[in-house]
Amino acid sequence: MKMTFAPGWTQTIDTSDEGQERADLASYISDTFKAINGFRPRWWDLREWSVEDLRAEAKSLEDEVVASIQRERAEEARRQAEMAAHHAAVATAMKPVSPTHKPFANLREII
Repeated sequence: MKMTFAPGWTQTIDTSDEGQERADLASYISDTFKAINGFRPRWWDLREWSVEDLRAEAKSLEDEVVASIQRERAEEARRQAEMAAHHAAVATAMKPVSPTHKPFANLREII
């Protein structure tokens, strides 16, 4: 089983052996919690948790990571669209033209 850890990153959970699955889930939970919150959940004693509880917590964290990835992608798409609209507006903007078509006609007033 593969679980998403971060954008473009997954962690494999070995489900063939319960002991290895517990270790993989505990590692995934600790690493993902740290990626989301900036610190590890050291107050949790994951050795006391059942495999079902570990799976549920891992799934919850994965859902949070996936939602975060989707929010970041939507924000980037919005930013790109805004930038494209700005560039289109700048490209089509009309430049001011001198009414006399003589660029230095009002030089004395400018200086």
